[in-house]
Amino acid sequence: MPNNSVDRIEHTLRETEVLAAVGVVLSSLEYLCEPQVFDEKGGLLSWEVGRTRLRSTARRRADFLDKLFAPPGINVLIGLRLAAAVVSAVPGTNTRVRATAASYLAVTNVAMHVRNGYGGDGSDHMNVLIHAALTVARSFPNDKRVKEMATMFLAAQVCLSYFAAGAAKLISSYWRDGSAMAGIFRTRTYGHKYVHKLLDKYPVLATIGGWGVVLGEVTFPLVLVVDKPLAKLLLATGTGFHIGNAVFMGLNRFVWGFGAAYPSIVHHARGLSKAAVK
Repeated sequence: MPNNSVDRIEHTLRETEVLAAVGVVLSSLEYLCEPQVFDEKGGLLSWEVGRTRLRSTARRRADFLDKLFAPPGINVLIGLRLAAAVVSAVPGTNTRVRATAASYLAVTNVAMHVRNGYGGDGSDHMNVLIHAALTVARSFPNDKRVKEMATMFLAAQVCLSYFAAGAAKLISSYWRDGSAMAGIFRTRTYGHKYVHKLLDKYPVLATIGGWGVVLGEVTFPLVLVVDKPLAKLLLATGTGFHIGNAVFMGLNRFVWGFGAAYPSIVHHARGLSKAAVK
């Protein structure tokens, strides 16, 4: 483990870069392995149809986007995302190159949201913030304060995201009575037939699960101020939550999208930081 504060912040940024890069690599490969989804003749993510979703992209003046968002342009964009992720994760890469790669990933993540319009989730938004923060941090390689602020921003953003999601669920009767949990696992997109059967047979498990998610999310920000044992428990709960979502709901990008910001939480948490342990 790094000993001085400069090494600790750099170690935190490297962990974030690598974890975020893994997520981008996996998502890029998913797209590149199924290029037919972008096909203009019946593809699920056809730009010919997708561009009609927004007034701004449906107009003739947005025709320039066709070259970028229709094949082969979209495949090139994703291929470069894959390359940028690999470059940012490779040890020894020049800091300026990492900054360029991070900025490209942040901008193209926004572009992918415009391109697809649906199917995006919290992990995509988190990826934008992570790579924006990395861009800023890598653009000022010798300024420890900028790096500290970048990691502080990510830690605060994750805590805010969890708390806001938990608070929104808390005021929903569907989450409090377990029907939301049961309903999610009944869907084709995010469902799991075995989990659905289990929740259907034992409704109390859906209620417990719903409250577990709510309480886990609203209490997560305490990770920054509580002592080490409870902080580790909250981090483990968050990690387990995302792994569970990946296994049972297919939301594998959440593991890397939010997990990439966890090093910043560890760095700033009172009970988990190396400085606090000392």
